Amino acid sequence: MNYTTLETIKKAGRSRIILRIIYTEKDGVNEGWRHIEPYSLSGDGNNYALFAWDIEKGGIRRFTLSRIDDVELTAKTFIPRYPVEIL
Repeated sequence: MNYTTLETIKKAGRSRIILRIIYTEKDGVNEGWRHIEPYSLSGDGNNYALFAWDIEKGGIRRFTLSRIDDVELTAKTFIPRYPVEIL
């Protein structure tokens, strides 16, 4: 578990900030930077999943935290499409 990644995601959710992530899919594919709106986290101590709106793909996606290779806060905020459940 990368606690820095988790804390960055929580900060983005609380502040309604768009995140940039590098994510590696289960099959090893990496599409480069993806811009997402974080909405909720679920899991138990080691296995967390982030549910977020993928701006480029135009839909909700599930991201396993252990496969997020890099995460950055952007300077852009978002107006929530759904309730943000990240505390």
